[in-house]
Amino acid sequence: MGMWGVVFLCLSATAPAQSARSQRAQDGAVDPSAASRAGRPVVFAPVPSDHPLAGVWNDPDFARRLAGSYGFLSEAEPRLTPEEQVLFRDKIVPLLRDEPSKAIAELQAAQKPGASAVFDFTLGTVYFQTEDFTNAVKQYEQALAKFPDYRRAQRNLALSLVRSGRFSEAIRPLTRTIELGGADGKIFGLLGFAHLSEGRLVSAEGAYKQAMVYEPDSLDYQLGLVKCYIGLQQLDAAVAMLDEMIQRYPEKENLWALQANAFIQKEQPSRAIVNLEILRKLGKAEAAQLALLGDLYLMQDSRDLALEAYLASVEKDAGKTPGRGLRAAEILLSRGAHAQARGLAERVRAVGVPAGEEEWRLSKVEARVALAEGRGDEGIRILESLTQRNPLDGEALLLAGDHLARSGQSEKAAFRYDAAAKIAGFEPDAFLKLAQLKVGQQKYTEAVELLRRAQKIKPRDNVARYLEKVEQAASRARS
Repeated sequence: MGMWGVVFLCLSATAPAQSARSQRAQDGAVDPSAASRAGRPVVFAPVPSDHPLAGVWNDPDFARRLAGSYGFLSEAEPRLTPEEQVLFRDKIVPLLRDEPSKAIAELQAAQKPGASAVFDFTLGTVYFQTEDFTNAVKQYEQALAKFPDYRRAQRNLALSLVRSGRFSEAIRPLTRTIELGGADGKIFGLLGFAHLSEGRLVSAEGAYKQAMVYEPDSLDYQLGLVKCYIGLQQLDAAVAMLDEMIQRYPEKENLWALQANAFIQKEQPSRAIVNLEILRKLGKAEAAQLALLGDLYLMQDSRDLALEAYLASVEKDAGKTPGRGLRAAEILLSRGAHAQARGLAERVRAVGVPAGEEEWRLSKVEARVALAEGRGDEGIRILESLTQRNPLDGEALLLAGDHLARSGQSEKAAFRYDAAAKIAGFEPDAFLKLAQLKVGQQKYTEAVELLRRAQKIKPRDNVARYLEKVEQAASRARS
């Protein structure tokens, strides 16, 4: 971990006639500016910049306060005997000043039965600083077993659990820290984060509101509260708060995205589109957000604008998740936007699709577009290629059969439907399509039998009504 920028003051075991510096040492004061005077940064188990707690944890003031954990608060913490003070001052503090990990052996030796909980706490803090959170938790719990109202042991136990991702376990020591008078913005903020991580939205909301009493300008706490509002469906409150935050931080893309999601939940797609378009113009829209923008435009039947957003999504994604572009092409097809589906499929193909399921889906999209646009020979060629590669592709067989049936090639269509009827999962649709061919040929009795077989496998109301009409036609034909 390298050298730690924390300067530790020695304990004094003498009477009050000491210097102010020695008195601060006895009371546990740690000079947080000493490290900066020494030209060394104060660091304490930092988290990566993209971690959800980075804004809180890597805050320099928070780090300095954690570094101060090696000191003492005489009015709220266990005492050291005169002998323990000498040991701490003469042996342990010099090691902590040099390199905290070097103090581990001395601290372990000092943990005798009946020894002060200070040694357990200090050893826990060394482990914490060196990111050995398992042993840190163990030592803090030992300190608390000896001195249950040890406020900073409660605090550091909670912080160790939060830092190691054990949010549910951290809730109790965070709450206990507050009960013992250790409340501040960070403790309430972390309590809100822990509750939110566990899905306890009401408790998280309360904790974040308390955190903002101490730190009203904290973006992290405001974000946490917004997430609580959204989770609790208090969407007006979420939107209003995001309006204020966006005015202060217009460059924060996550704020625009969060508000867009709130607008979608409020069934206000036009307002969501505005937010996502702003993100796009800022150059900060992600591929998923651009795809969402396309969906919103398509909901408003703006096909060309939807295509533009989908194409931008495919470009942004650069082939990493081709399934997203394929899904958009399939949606366009389902809406009858054949030209737009073709354009998107061409772009997905150009960007690159790996062999496998996604390439298979793209080929089917291309076949369906070709068939829809009257390029039947091309569509059938693609579908025949798919069924040759995989004779059990029932969807390709059904698509080919549909085109052949529409073009009057009933015999060839029946052949594809019959093949699909032998594939598990495709039997009901294949029997239905075969029945429709038979009805077109006025072979009602055969159609009735096929429809009954389809209903036996997968009962459907619309097929039941169709069967009733075909049975009536068959009855009339017999009479």
